[in-house]
Amino acid sequence: MPIIFARVDDRLIHGQVVQAWLPELNVDEVLIPCAKHRAHLLNKNLLRLSLPYEYGLTILDSHACVQYARNSSKRIFALIGTVQELADLIEDGLQIKSVNIGGMHFKDHAQKLAENVFLDEQDKHFLRIIDGLGIRIETRAVPNAKSISVTQELRS
Repeated sequence: MPIIFARVDDRLIHGQVVQAWLPELNVDEVLIPCAKHRAHLLNKNLLRLSLPYEYGLTILDSHACVQYARNSSKRIFALIGTVQELADLIEDGLQIKSVNIGGMHFKDHAQKLAENVFLDEQDKHFLRIIDGLGIRIETRAVPNAKSISVTQELRS
């Protein structure tokens, strides 16, 4: 499966992704899985405009996303909006070795883990499941920032 990098970020495509991650990763396209209940919230044309032309953009429902990634020959950056969507993708068969937690902004009853990363109990639940599968979970805003182990933080 050609997933080069997986990132959970509630902003999806934004400056850190475009200016820092994409040039660092040498990917061909950004793949955004979208749960059916969230599809109406995505402005696909705006996301396409936010991404430099040299990168492909594919937005699919979660199940189709796993199939697409499994059969693609492209180098893919998977950009996922929520931890629950990531857990659902993994349950559907998405194979990744690690995930980067990017921006998960403040919400009620959430604990600050790092700058721009706030986790509520549901997020922590899904991250523990992902960790239990042996997937490394870290957070850092950009490639040259210090990596913080989310797994370590969840266990403390």
